[in-house]
Amino acid sequence: MIKQHIILVKIIAGLLLICFLVTGCGDKASYHDRKGLALYNQRKYDESIAEFKKALEVNPNHYNARFDLGVVYYTKGMVNESIAELKKAIDANPDEPKAHYNIAFAYVANKKFEDAISEYQKAIDLFAVKKDKKEAEGYLYLAITYSLIEKNEEAFIACKRALEINPNLEDGHYFMGVCYFKKNMFDDSIAELKKAVQLNPKSEKAHSVLSVIYDKLGMVNEVMEQNRILRQLSFERENDERYSKK
Repeated sequence: MIKQHIILVKIIAGLLLICFLVTGCGDKASYHDRKGLALYNQRKYDESIAEFKKALEVNPNHYNARFDLGVVYYTKGMVNESIAELKKAIDANPDEPKAHYNIAFAYVANKKFEDAISEYQKAIDLFAVKKDKKEAEGYLYLAITYSLIEKNEEAFIACKRALEINPNLEDGHYFMGVCYFKKNMFDDSIAELKKAVQLNPKSEKAHSVLSVIYDKLGMVNEVMEQNRILRQLSFERENDERYSKK
């Protein structure tokens, strides 16, 4: 049995909240917000927090500064502080989807799954109004969250909707493969995982699940091929990591 919950939690936990670079109105608060974003992108998180706080001293209702402060808190692992700031951003502008979307990630990190589901749904509705491509990603992460609380049919439906909106969503095909696997629909699972691999031949997680399914079906040659690919991908990844440290 694949450890799909561990895989899915890592997908969520490893995600950094999205950071939108928004052009300000030229006021002092927006100046500090832009400066904070620049520092954030340089991974100077404490300095960026200081700039976002300066922006909020000038204008406590500055939506982007509230949102960006929530982002950097999450990046630093300060999840409760992140939720507090993102709530204030939502209060400042409840019709902007990005704070709803990002606070859902923070709720997942705190294992507040029902709150996360509610916020993903709000974000999805708002993304749809704006015709924003992140609507598909919203459905995908909604599906993953449903899966974490064993609402597998809801997860399946949400993932299917994500792929209807964006058929080229790699992680959507991967997760749909996992959903089919849990239904013991192995042919459909293999088909979805192969689509993920077509979109990203270096998807180790897709190759790993394919290997597990082939092994379960007694397809020895296919298992050997997937394991060969996984060894090659691991070798390439480790070499890239060593090179990046030089």
